[in-house]
Amino acid sequence: MSDNQADSQGNGSPFDDSAQQEVVRLAGRTDKDGASYAHATLTPASDTRPKEMLCDVRPIIPVIFLPGVMGSLLTFKDTGDEMLFAPNSDTVLADIGALGALIGMWFSSASSREKTYDPTRAAVTPLGPINVGKHAKDDTNDQFIDEDEARRRGWGSVHRTSYHPVLAWLEEQLNQPMKLGKVHGAWVDPDPEGKDWTLKPLLGTHPTNYGAFGKGDALTEDSPEFKHFAKYRYRVYAIGYNWLQSNADSGKQVIEGSDYYDPKTKKTTRLMGIREICAENHTGKAIILTHSMGGLVARMAIAMHGAADLMHGVFHSVQPATGAPVAAKRFRTGAGNEGGLNSFVGGSLLGRDANEFTAVLANAPGPLELIPMPDYNNGKPWWIFSRLDGSPVMQLPENGDAYKEIYTNSKWFGLVPDEKVLDPAGIVKTRLGKTHHGDTVLGNFYTTVGNAIKNQRKITNVYHPKTFASYGDGALRAKSPSTQATGSKKNRQSVEEGNELKDLLTWGTVIWKGNFPSDVTEEELRAARFLHDSHTGNLRVYLETRKLAVEFEVQKVNKLPADADPTDPAPYNSKNGIIAGDGTVPVWSAEAQARGLDPRVKGDPATGVQMAFVQHGYVHQLSYMHPWVRWALLYSIVQIAQDAPEPTC
Repeated sequence: MSDNQADSQGNGSPFDDSAQQEVVRLAGRTDKDGASYAHATLTPASDTRPKEMLCDVRPIIPVIFLPGVMGSLLTFKDTGDEMLFAPNSDTVLADIGALGALIGMWFSSASSREKTYDPTRAAVTPLGPINVGKHAKDDTNDQFIDEDEARRRGWGSVHRTSYHPVLAWLEEQLNQPMKLGKVHGAWVDPDPEGKDWTLKPLLGTHPTNYGAFGKGDALTEDSPEFKHFAKYRYRVYAIGYNWLQSNADSGKQVIEGSDYYDPKTKKTTRLMGIREICAENHTGKAIILTHSMGGLVARMAIAMHGAADLMHGVFHSVQPATGAPVAAKRFRTGAGNEGGLNSFVGGSLLGRDANEFTAVLANAPGPLELIPMPDYNNGKPWWIFSRLDGSPVMQLPENGDAYKEIYTNSKWFGLVPDEKVLDPAGIVKTRLGKTHHGDTVLGNFYTTVGNAIKNQRKITNVYHPKTFASYGDGALRAKSPSTQATGSKKNRQSVEEGNELKDLLTWGTVIWKGNFPSDVTEEELRAARFLHDSHTGNLRVYLETRKLAVEFEVQKVNKLPADADPTDPAPYNSKNGIIAGDGTVPVWSAEAQARGLDPRVKGDPATGVQMAFVQHGYVHQLSYMHPWVRWALLYSIVQIAQDAPEPTC
């Protein structure tokens, strides 16, 4: 029932004699001070039914969402113009607008991209578009919060299509687990189609049904955990951040909040931070939810800014917990040749080739921190040069130091062998000239990468003591169908809807294949002379000792070879480096959160992670749209809420 809908007992007309004893109940909202109010429609004097407003006097636990990279809306500080608003696609008109925007971005040059995505000129705005009601692609949401209140809570600072549906859904499910004394909604009602919600309800279902590893039993209406959870209200907030700056800086920003000055209107709008949100709700802590890079920001806030004491706990979705090789690959290829629609979107947003991609990422500390971390896949090599048959000859990092062996290696097999791609617009050179420190553009890049690695090391195996995480590991596996009813010929949906495996593969390693003789050694490759780089994944080097030119080509598309077994529950091909994940984050990165919980995952336990949901069937950007993630999310919030004290009223 929405806030402006009346709930009445009986089915007659409100003006019938039999209806006079009915009670009209209006669901109350809470204003920013915590008081209850409701919207009502005036009725004729002849309508003498009693009118009641359902006031919610429970104390409040704020629930705060931190988006992923490109999930916050950035403008130029000096003009207020859009720097990057990821196109929305939640309506027909938005789809058309998104296509037009992407086409325009596709043709941006390297120099233009560097000028546009300058971290020092970026400001996160809370004034972006908002959708708090029914969504074109998710019509299950009634309006439980109005647009003004949603904007005040920061929803306008995050991408509408990716995030607003789940924020609105949470506002409903968290605040009305009980209605008129009865449990309702997702807590007890399954979705028989497995599209908008899971085939099984939250209550009465064991978490292992949705991929859980760790200690935790099924919740019931009588569970102490559920009863404690239901004693609180939950206000859903969002905090965007300048994702171009370092995650350490963003970690501080989401704690303290920020003021957004709009040069167009000359007005300042407050985007509250975690500390201020907690104070507003007269509580010392909040529940933090993250998507993708938002997880790294939360961990930076904990490791570098002491934010753990402001959090009851954290839920991470699709976090690149130890980075992703695709972020490094694109320094040599760009994102425009990876095949399919994702190639068009990636090329438009991130850069079609290495020149365009590097112009942005080399000077954007936050995205740069997405390159593989020191503990990626427990330190195994992931930057590989092999023969045409896939047998490796040179594997990096071989000594565990990717900073020296890959990131700052100026040889042909390093991350950026051509320093001219670092600063095509001359912005960095001009800025360095004003500092009078004598640093070069290349030296500045090495410093930026070095700082990124330092930040990565500070969050290695650092999680909030009460962390829950979900991540993707390929496609859903259909179960044996069961009959809908005795004698029925129809089969019930056996597993929730999900994306196919082809949409969920990504780079576990970056493999370059070369057409060189079988007896060529690693030493010869290291000594080769650089001849040419296409900046799209092809390069040529010269072996002096053999008077031989060798062509290398990187694995450009995230597809398994034709002879691979598509039924493998965790597909991995050692010859092209493609493995399962969510289409962006490889499972080797995300599963670091399950160390010590999932016996299949090697490495030291992820301290603080209480439960890891190893899941399937959803793509990275829209993970929160999938039923499995939403099930894990509600379950985890109930568990995290146990950290809150027993209410006194």
